[in-house]
Amino acid sequence: NPKFVEEYEDGDTRRTASVIDIKGEGLEDNQLVQTCIVQSQEYTGYYIKKYAPLAFADGTHAGMENGTGNLMISNHQDYVQVRYADVLLMAAELGSPNAQQYFNMVRERAFKDKDGNTSPLYTEKQATKENIMRERQFEFAFEGINYYDLLRQGIDYAAAQLAKQNGVEVMTAGAPATISFNPQNFINKAGLMMVNTNQILLSDGVLKQNPGW
Repeated sequence: NPKFVEEYEDGDTRRTASVIDIKGEGLEDNQLVQTCIVQSQEYTGYYIKKYAPLAFADGTHAGMENGTGNLMISNHQDYVQVRYADVLLMAAELGSPNAQQYFNMVRERAFKDKDGNTSPLYTEKQATKENIMRERQFEFAFEGINYYDLLRQGIDYAAAQLAKQNGVEVMTAGAPATISFNPQNFINKAGLMMVNTNQILLSDGVLKQNPGW
């Protein structure tokens, strides 16, 4: 979502570490990008960089030698279950006496260059609940955490945040389209996902479908 990308602060290295700016990085004419990304669903001009298989300095990557495999079950890039930054921000959120220190550690790391120097653009923020939750959005983008962080702040809040994607112009299989999200539908379903119908049948009525589905 371009709106989310724009919300990163200047100097925050997590933006370029998490998101590929197709046009900004001069990748528009790349054949692979044209075939696999530009022609995909809801293309916005950006793509997820985080967890993309890493390449070596010479441009080769593990997939060239071992085969690319299946992205869902055999990606060459490991998935991290719990990160130290998550532990620090959880401790800060829970009211640790070191909350400000932990919060600063996560933020300041994101504003360092390759030599470990802190950017002059870095500013310290108070470790309030609002700031901590906001920081989690940037720190854990595309890691499957943000959705549940929104839910635990309340269904109405989550719906309002998700509705920010409304009106975003995208390309779907090369055709222009606009994102349309129905907040009320989301609220009616309490943010819950659909229980597989086949599993309900196999349970002989023990499992029940979630509301709204």
